[in-house]
Amino acid sequence: MAGLPLLLLGALLAAPSTARPAASNASAAPSVVVRVGVLLPERNLHYPWAWPRVAPALRLALEALEPQLRHAGLAVRTAFASTEANGTCDSREAWFRATDLKLSHDPDVLLGPGCAHARSEVAPFARYWQLPLLSAGGAYRSSRDISSTTVFAGPAGPADLRAFDGQLLRHFNWTSPPLAVLSPEVDWQSSTALLSSGVFPGRHVRYYEKRGDEAVRFIQANGRVVYILGPLEMLQEIMHLAQAQKMTNGDYVFIYVDISGASLRAEGHREAAKPWQSKESQDTGGLREAFQTVLVVTSHEPQTPEYRRFQNEVILRAQRDFGVALNDSLGTVMAGCFHDVLLLYLRALNETLREGGTKRDTSHILEKMRGLKIQGVTGTVSINSNNVREMDFDLWAMKDVESGEYQVVAHYVGPEKQIKWLGPIHWKKGAPPLDDPPCVLTMDGPSCGKDRG
Repeated sequence: MAGLPLLLLGALLAAPSTARPAASNASAAPSVVVRVGVLLPERNLHYPWAWPRVAPALRLALEALEPQLRHAGLAVRTAFASTEANGTCDSREAWFRATDLKLSHDPDVLLGPGCAHARSEVAPFARYWQLPLLSAGGAYRSSRDISSTTVFAGPAGPADLRAFDGQLLRHFNWTSPPLAVLSPEVDWQSSTALLSSGVFPGRHVRYYEKRGDEAVRFIQANGRVVYILGPLEMLQEIMHLAQAQKMTNGDYVFIYVDISGASLRAEGHREAAKPWQSKESQDTGGLREAFQTVLVVTSHEPQTPEYRRFQNEVILRAQRDFGVALNDSLGTVMAGCFHDVLLLYLRALNETLREGGTKRDTSHILEKMRGLKIQGVTGTVSINSNNVREMDFDLWAMKDVESGEYQVVAHYVGPEKQIKWLGPIHWKKGAPPLDDPPCVLTMDGPSCGKDRG
């Protein structure tokens, strides 16, 4: 891996909730020891940034640098602490463990958390301690969540999604602000928080179980272009209700935001790339035809041989080291984001040390990171002036109703701010729906008044 820094992280140990150190891998006493504190969920694989997925990715980055480490006389010691409480990502647990890491190991850099609400609690501490906080995962929500010492490495930054959304609306000549239906669940705060950043400027409604008909009536009364942010089960229930109201004939389009691609991976009885199926049964009451009106937005999965080798190795090591079976889903992209931001940090740190700086020159290291561009397993890695990586997205659509299988029809290239179309969308009426059909949502046109007269 040419161009990488002359640094290597030592072995990263999966530890229980209490942080504990990993041994250095250098045989001789290193001249500089860099300490890394890792804050991620430990066991819940619902999170694409869970430790069993990210740990193998980090180890792959570290092993590639081992010869350079020995040559340079540098070492990095790490400590892991879980941000889980009762099986879910917990903001209080995150800041408690961050403080514990600070007191027990005095890290030079923090990696994580992945959950947005947990990151928002840790970021102010990292800023106060003047430590870089390298994170990827759920979209950040505010300046409190993405602070002056936080680097957000993807894959769902509000600026990227806002730019992609704008390109999509202009392409289909949709000028009215889209609607959004949101899940109230805590796990989806990272998605619903995108509203506060102006990603979806239109009206929105919260979806509550057993009151889904209220969300459907809201859609009928207010728009035709609808974003759905929540669990796949919520999307399927909305589509059942929409189908019953004859809203799946091509007059509406439902855009499901699923950054990690969980809806497109095989799970239980659901086949890969068939989000209309449920885990319990492939027969979901005729939803296949209704899902012709559903588009899915995910992070972009690289198709390079380097990424495929990385993905296969992550899956292999997760089974070997943690006893968990991962499939080759888009969740590996998240692990790749952590892998690549670690490489970028090490490169910036190495340059800082070579120029006479120290491992605690945080502002200088972050400045270096903003000025660097490296090639990682997920593609080109560059950080903008807001310490945010510019990311790519994919747009998926059903390729035919017979198979019901989804395929990528468009690739949004973040650094270029452009959509590259790869295939057609098979609209049910042969063309995209109108976002503001005449005399339906409003009665302002002259023809509408004539009809009423």
